[in-house]
Amino acid sequence: MPKTNHPIEKHVKTLIYKDVNLEVVQRPDVLWVGCLDYASNNEDEPDSNATLNRYQNYMDVVKQDLMNPDWSAALWLNYACSAKPCGMMFAQETYSDNQDEQYELFTQPGGLWLRIRRESKTSLALFGEKSIDAWKYFVCGILRSAAEENGYKANLDAHVQIGYDCHAEYAMPPYTCYAYMSICRV
Repeated sequence: MPKTNHPIEKHVKTLIYKDVNLEVVQRPDVLWVGCLDYASNNEDEPDSNATLNRYQNYMDVVKQDLMNPDWSAALWLNYACSAKPCGMMFAQETYSDNQDEQYELFTQPGGLWLRIRRESKTSLALFGEKSIDAWKYFVCGILRSAAEENGYKANLDAHVQIGYDCHAEYAMPPYTCYAYMSICRV
């Protein structure tokens, strides 16, 4: 994979669902490397903090020329029809699949994605609460319903839904927080 800045995300169109704007975006494949939190399946890492510590230790020693320093994230992965467990992946966008084998690679597949920015006004409009975890958008079917009302459907071949938080922006608003679902035309 050639070294580039963060992959270009092309805006395709804006959709309205319950007076909230969502965007259809075209994304290229993005390769991430990091630590998937299998807390309930892994005795060595009993909680997410242990996984986060392993990831931070990895980031301290990794070859930085293989990483895009601007795009680290917590990715929530829901392998819908897969035997893999669901979990959070603390990850860094990488330019190379040549990584230490104790860390996992994940390719976020390219294609059309429905994206909603997670912010207070969106959460209030959809859930009546100020702050909502990305999973609630999936569990409550918000993205699926918005897609279906606008001529799209969930792309079941992607087997993943992603909640994305950009670590570089945690300290100062507006945070870059999105929920993404892979979609295709009906």
